[in-house]
Amino acid sequence: MRSIPGSGAKPTTIDEYLAAVDDVQRPALERLRSTIRAAAPDAEECISYQLAAFRHAGRMLVAFGATDRHCAFYVMSDKTLPAFKKQLAGYDTSKGTIRFQPQKPLPAALVRKLVGARIAENAATGKRTPKSRRPQARKGAASKPAVLPSAGAQEDPAVSELLGRLEHAQKAELEALRRLILGVSPAIREGVKWNSPSFQTTDFFATINVHRKGGAGGIRLILHTGAKRKDAVMRGRVPDPAGLLTWLAEDRCLVAIADAADLERKRTALGDIVRRWIARL
Repeated sequence: MRSIPGSGAKPTTIDEYLAAVDDVQRPALERLRSTIRAAAPDAEECISYQLAAFRHAGRMLVAFGATDRHCAFYVMSDKTLPAFKKQLAGYDTSKGTIRFQPQKPLPAALVRKLVGARIAENAATGKRTPKSRRPQARKGAASKPAVLPSAGAQEDPAVSELLGRLEHAQKAELEALRRLILGVSPAIREGVKWNSPSFQTTDFFATINVHRKGGAGGIRLILHTGAKRKDAVMRGRVPDPAGLLTWLAEDRCLVAIADAADLERKRTALGDIVRRWIARL
């Protein structure tokens, strides 16, 4: 996130966020902010995931931000944009993000529809099955282990923002690796940790090294056991028949990805390694 001019502090309000945006992008983002407020007058402004965001009825609604190369509108869901495919033709989109140039801002009518769709989606998600209608477990049946909420199919806006502003020679491969890891299990969530795209279940277990000088020479995925020291031994406990792992210590190793073709060759084996790794955490 950009710092507040003259202070070095990170913004805590949308006004402060916009004050740190350049003069070219600010008008487009101000317009977007006004449209969102008109579409969701009860929404609360906030800073979330290091972005200018809106919270509605206790749930995150939408967000927006700016990088050196574009502005972005985040619908904070992977379910909303497919219904607006025709209206978004010509824009750079991913699962939950619309990137646009300030000279071509998003139409207000489209923004209103997107915000309305998100309000409806959040409302539907918040509905719970009445107690009397919930299926009862059979007596004596073993209970299923709890599964973490699925975020593997939903972008973390902070990761999208980080990758959006990143100068890297292999951004397409970075995005493909991100999708591969998230696709391994619905229990996997992503976030920015150590200023890099990282992945977690109960704790962080993998980080993509995106800050290697120049971004050339391939990608490095670091598999580890989290932010807190656990004295865990993973070496020898995670099968690696394809020889993908280079061990850095007993509890961490790296997988080197040379290019898109190399990632495709390693896709199945790497997915299996990630699946076995998180099973041992």
